[in-house]
Amino acid sequence: DYKQTEVDYAYLRGLCDSRGFTYEPRDYQLEALGYALDKGNIINGDDVGLGKTFESIMYAETTNSFPCLVVVPASVKYNWLEKWLEITDNKRSVSVIESKETKTRKNDWSADVVVINYDIIGKKQGKGATVKFEELIKTNWEMIIFDEAHFLKEKSSQRAMAAKKITKDNDAKIQMLTGTAVMSRPVELWNLLVLAKRDKQIANDWMQFITRYCGGYRGKFGWVTDGATNTLELNRKLREVCYIRREKRDVLSELPDITKQVIQMPITNKTKIKRAVNDLIQYIMETKGQESAEKAQEAEHLVALSLLRKLAIEGKMKAIELYLRDWKQAENGKLLIFGIHREGLEYLSTKFKSMLIAGGVSSIKKQGIVKEWISNEDMFLFANMQSAGTGVDGLQNVCSNMLILELPWRPSDLVQAIGRLDRSGQKSSTTVSFMLSDETIDSEMYEMLSNKEQVTEAVNKGIDIRRNKSGLKSVLKKILKKGKK
Repeated sequence: DYKQTEVDYAYLRGLCDSRGFTYEPRDYQLEALGYALDKGNIINGDDVGLGKTFESIMYAETTNSFPCLVVVPASVKYNWLEKWLEITDNKRSVSVIESKETKTRKNDWSADVVVINYDIIGKKQGKGATVKFEELIKTNWEMIIFDEAHFLKEKSSQRAMAAKKITKDNDAKIQMLTGTAVMSRPVELWNLLVLAKRDKQIANDWMQFITRYCGGYRGKFGWVTDGATNTLELNRKLREVCYIRREKRDVLSELPDITKQVIQMPITNKTKIKRAVNDLIQYIMETKGQESAEKAQEAEHLVALSLLRKLAIEGKMKAIELYLRDWKQAENGKLLIFGIHREGLEYLSTKFKSMLIAGGVSSIKKQGIVKEWISNEDMFLFANMQSAGTGVDGLQNVCSNMLILELPWRPSDLVQAIGRLDRSGQKSSTTVSFMLSDETIDSEMYEMLSNKEQVTEAVNKGIDIRRNKSGLKSVLKKILKKGKK
């Protein structure tokens, strides 16, 4: 459970006042600053909407850690530029690096703060990767901030290999920011600990970490690391070494409660779904008991599951359309609507003549859409969960109702999406309505996400649990049972 730490608030507030910030830090944000000053390299796991950006800027500014490199998802890099200038009242030079320079726009590596996106920090080199810009390793960075640091959880990814080269021979203070450090399995923390140079204080090596905290064991195809063990001990160690995490409702007493509800949707394609499920079952039955065949065909299972998800949203579309029509007629106020499949979102946004944030929209255009929707009378804003789940702020000032049309694979995507409304500044109770159907894959997905969320809670809050089930296999088994009925 969260306990307010003992810090010298007067000293820390004075430190911030001396920098002339345009934002007034809250007590919990001062605690984060005190923790960072004490620990050095940290993983800031504060809940979505608590202001990790501001906390990290305070740390950089109060320690005068410049030049500072900020590595972020492409969708939020211009948000960082705006936020840093806003907080420091334009006293700091901030530049954004683009993949290619033009005659009119040259990349400025000499600024106090250099912001670059994950997609362009690395490039292929043989079987591995190296950095795309030599300035990334030649510059003597005083601080390196990785925003949405869970982007680096896979050590074999091009961006993670590039990040390791950037941090390896550099004495910079490192901040990893992620409200979803543990998406469903403790193993996802390991590479973040390595990049933050705090891994040795948690475990001797990867092997000790996975056997102690991930229920790791050697399977037929290598090490299995999707479990969660000794989570109470892991939480204690993380907090002692480098990990700070506060839940919204622990520190924002004024934040209204959140209400979650499931609205059952009738579907129009029962026959098609039943046929797809039975085809999938037939396939699994043929490979049942043959672990090697099951492993080899896992990609085909994923394709089948993706098909079932697509059929689910198609089947619910008519009922969703009717619900939205009723909402509009009742004039229930602004409504933020999240989905995953682009076709459905485009259809609905066209049908209701509403704005849409989808994949491929630049961060500048995305901010423009958000600002326009905040200021106009349009009732609906449709959004792709991946595109608008991060880097979007301000919606909470005009909206407290959200629809989730379809479920993602990862609970973190759901947390990020809900965090667009359930965050500091929200004055009304946020209502999140899940538009689901028990006659589709929705019910299995919902249960899987709930199970994954339990592991996240265990690591973040220090609850002792043990779990060794893979989410994918769990969904497959339940679909198998459903088809037999």
